[in-house]
Amino acid sequence: MDRLSRCLGSFGAALGLLLTLTHCGGGGLTLPDDAGAAGIIKITGDNQQGVPGSALAESLAVKVTDGQGGPLAGLKVAFSLDGEASGAQVSPAQARTGSDGMARARWVLGAGSGPQAVVASVVGSGTLQVRFEASIAAGDPVRMESVSGDGQRGSAGAALGNPLVVRVSDQFGNPVANVSVKWDGGDGSVHPATSQTGADGQASTTWTLGSSTGSYTATASSGSLDGSPVRFGATAVAGSADRLVQVSGNNQSGNPGAELAEPLVVRLVDRDGNGVSGRAVTWVVGAGGGSVASNTSNTDADGQAEARWTLGSSSGTNTLNAVVSGVGVVGFTATARSEGGGGGGGGSQAARLAFLSQPSDTREDNRISPPVVVMVLDAQGNRFTASEIEVKLELTGDHDGRLGGNRTERTSSGVATFSDLSVGRRGTYRLHATADGLQAADSDRFDVNSKRGGGGGGDD
Repeated sequence: MDRLSRCLGSFGAALGLLLTLTHCGGGGLTLPDDAGAAGIIKITGDNQQGVPGSALAESLAVKVTDGQGGPLAGLKVAFSLDGEASGAQVSPAQARTGSDGMARARWVLGAGSGPQAVVASVVGSGTLQVRFEASIAAGDPVRMESVSGDGQRGSAGAALGNPLVVRVSDQFGNPVANVSVKWDGGDGSVHPATSQTGADGQASTTWTLGSSTGSYTATASSGSLDGSPVRFGATAVAGSADRLVQVSGNNQSGNPGAELAEPLVVRLVDRDGNGVSGRAVTWVVGAGGGSVASNTSNTDADGQAEARWTLGSSSGTNTLNAVVSGVGVVGFTATARSEGGGGGGGGSQAARLAFLSQPSDTREDNRISPPVVVMVLDAQGNRFTASEIEVKLELTGDHDGRLGGNRTERTSSGVATFSDLSVGRRGTYRLHATADGLQAADSDRFDVNSKRGGGGGGDD
């Protein structure tokens, strides 16, 4: 009986409380409701990978649930792009959940590279949303273009300061990795000859120019890509000055105190025989006195510099040196002879030959430059100019070279000029000059290098 009374008492208290709340306006009370949207879950479509402009393989699917985790049907889910991606699409923009609480949409990726995202949210919920992400893989390679390295200047025979760089991209301009690019250095060389594009779509090589000065062209190619082959241009200038060589003006003769007929000419060259311009040559008078018109002259575009030499006032031997600081010295000799001691006229007779301009180092089948000049002298060492004399040249040396060009010339004013000589095989040689009835002359040794550059001609 006591237990029953307690139960009735508790029920009565609860009932009284309920009546009191109702009397005080408690008619709007809402008891807990588990039927509203409480969550949204990603089911499929997250973290996919695709190429620009393509539809992802899996659709985006979400599930909307109530407070107990059960599916909710008939609710709207909005699918929207998160950020800008040109050409990206998601459809439909809104989808209703089915009896399984699921809503779906298809995602077409945009053209740009980098991550892209879509947000799915329950319409009207304010906070119920999930985010889908996708990574972009570049499409097939379509185009190749130059990035850097074109239009450089560098020393002949040396590597350029900056690499040659190309970029491979797909139809949307995204970089494409792992594409093979073949390089051709033309008359120079490249390293490596083949390279692969990296993640940035770029491939590069180092270009070493040939040993001659002038313009060079290199190419990069990759199959039938648009823009292939890509061309690069460069200009090779002479390298560091290596030696000073005599060109012409040695062994002249003239009256004491008179200016010699021919200028003294030297040439400053790099290790490959290219002329070095813009360097000062100092002319230093030695034995016999005399003077030069200017004590210093600068080398021209071909590396040549010249001076006019006036002999000393007394008969005898005069000497002069051409000097380039830090490079070398070239000596000249002349003879001062009083009037009546010869000079190419009267009763003087041609006696011997001498090289006025020596052959310079060259390459196979290339013209020897500057031209080789042979002069005719009388017994006193004066230039013989009274008549024309036919001078012939032959090639001598330890190698079986072939002398090309016109090997026979007639003298004019006592000199024969050979302007188109060439040698068809690498080696070390001399030129042998002959003329009927005259003492022959041999030139200094000179080297003929291979067409692709390289070291000296051969053994002495």
